[in-house]
Amino acid sequence: MRIKHGGKLSKAYFKSYMKLIMNTRNCSLEESSKITLERIFGEEKDGTDVEVYQNYLKAYEEMQNRD
Repeated sequence: MRIKHGGKLSKAYFKSYMKLIMNTRNCSLEESSKITLERIFGEEKDGTDVEVYQNYLKAYEEMQNRD
């Protein structure tokens, strides 16, 4: 899924998405983050909506700090 002109993905969305990946693949937060970046943003990170990318970063940071 690549982000084009869809709605704004929230911080809660990214947290849920990364948790789902961690649970289904039994992987670390770091691996889940890499998968999320690849699937959601692809190679279009520079063209991605800044707010959506910031929501991803906030979600990742919160998940790192919860441990």
